[in-house]
Amino acid sequence: MFPNQQDFKNALSHFASGVTVVTYSDMTRAGGLTVSSFTSLSLDPPLVLFCLQKGIVSHDALLASGKFTVNILSSNQEDLSNQFASSKVDKHDFLQKLACDLGLNGVPYLNGTLSRIECELEKEVDGGDHTVVIGRVLHVYFDDTLKPLLYYGRKYHTI
Repeated sequence: MFPNQQDFKNALSHFASGVTVVTYSDMTRAGGLTVSSFTSLSLDPPLVLFCLQKGIVSHDALLASGKFTVNILSSNQEDLSNQFASSKVDKHDFLQKLACDLGLNGVPYLNGTLSRIECELEKEVDGGDHTVVIGRVLHVYFDDTLKPLLYYGRKYHTI
C-alpha cells in the first residue's frame, strides 16, 4: 500500500536541505525557480542533478535552453527563495530587477550566494510527475564566509 501524497510530503518535510535557485536563459528570455531536490551525482565527470516539475512554465524553457546555473542560497536570501518559488512572480522581470551578471555559460546568476554551479544540460530522465535534470558542471564559485540557507519542517533555518 502506498502512502497518500500528504503523508509522503509530511515525511519529506523532515529532511533538512540546502536551498537553491536554478537560473537559465534561452537567449531571448531568462528565468529561474526555487529547487529543493538538488544533489551532486558524480565527480568524474562532474555532474549534478535536480528534479523539475512537469507542467510548470519553467520546465520546457529550462530544458530548451540547454544550460543553467544552480545558485546555492546564503542565509540572508530567504526572500529570493520565496520570490522564485512563487507562481505569481514573472521570473524574467524579477531577474532583470536584480541586475544579475552573466556566468561563463551565459546564464544570469544571483549575487551574494553561498555557491554557484554553472552547467550545461547533460541528460533529462523521466521521473513520474518530474523530469530529472542532469547537468555537466562547467564552472564553480563559492564564498566560505557566508552561512547556508536551510529548509526543514516547511521553515527556513541557518546554522
